Amino acid sequence: MSARKLFMLMVLVIPSFFSHAALEQKHKWNLLKGLEPESETFQELEIGDKIVYWKPRKLGQAIVEKDQVIYHFDKNKREISNLKFHWREDLPEALPKLKITKEQAEKMVKGAVEFSELYIISPESDVFPIKPTPKNPCWVVRSMNDDEGMVITIIDAVEGKVLGNGIVPPYTAVSLTGPDYGSCTPYWVPWRNNAASWFNKMGYYTESLGSPSKTQVRSHIQSLDTALFYELAHGAWYSVRIGCEGYLYPNDVENWIEDYPKMPFTFLGSCEGMCNTGDGSLSYEFRKGSSDDTVTVGYCHMSESYCSSCWTVSLDWQDALFGYMDEGKTVKQAFNLANADYPACSSSSCMRFAGDTSLKIYPTIVRAYPVRNITTS
Repeated sequence: MSARKLFMLMVLVIPSFFSHAALEQKHKWNLLKGLEPESETFQELEIGDKIVYWKPRKLGQAIVEKDQVIYHFDKNKREISNLKFHWREDLPEALPKLKITKEQAEKMVKGAVEFSELYIISPESDVFPIKPTPKNPCWVVRSMNDDEGMVITIIDAVEGKVLGNGIVPPYTAVSLTGPDYGSCTPYWVPWRNNAASWFNKMGYYTESLGSPSKTQVRSHIQSLDTALFYELAHGAWYSVRIGCEGYLYPNDVENWIEDYPKMPFTFLGSCEGMCNTGDGSLSYEFRKGSSDDTVTVGYCHMSESYCSSCWTVSLDWQDALFGYMDEGKTVKQAFNLANADYPACSSSSCMRFAGDTSLKIYPTIVRAYPVRNITTS
């Protein structure tokens, strides 16, 4: 079978895994027309030099976690440059009868319900770590209560059992790779280890810290050796809960970094970390207000319901980002490519970028003072 025939066969087969009830999308480019019988149900995104068409898989009303079809088109040539798809083959053709409604599931949790969604949880799930992987669809209910803060409760929608809790995204008001609400224990360890692994691979000796002290954080901000800075913790652009000692504030960074070079690369993984990049924000202070030879990347509104699909692939997204950076691409190119690989994070602007679009961090760079022109009289 020729490559073209094989490609067309994949195109014809894949849509059968998806719900036909998706809303029609308004397309500017219409590059899928003639390739997909339901092209209007794909979301069209313009990312860098690519036109991306994306459709997450649903089985009835349930989101099939991590399953999706993505087309990449070269914007100039208007030709397909890549086709990515991920789906499970062990699922039934239809959902089983649900014994627990959305409303009943929401009544089974403590606190104020923020939103709930029906999921078929992936065996590869990063944010719903239930073992063994539930075979039935599950209600995933996000709520807030006074004792625990934000909680994600996973409820079997067929048997009505509470199976456990999901990993919450970092969020505002309870704020580096810090602890969860009401705890000193480091949280989001896989995300932190992933970043450290990539940084080491790119040639940067990396200290991986869980719930660090402010003294430890300050030592890195004031070190000429530290060129890459990653944090994932509860917080926002104006504060981050780094550990039991409290919070990291923009004025801390401003004061500590005053006599030191700007940080070349900073990942702000707090829920609202990149929602503001202007003067007085963490992004601005790590960059010392510059857009030359410095970049900040990170989250905005990650705890909101419209970013929940991005949160489920956030570890995959960051793995793609660092992988592309390791290939020698600029951070901006890597950012765009990661968004193209995981459009859920692009369509709602849950991942954001600020700074130098031409900066590369591999091959390894050093943190340096700006070059000054010295004149003598």
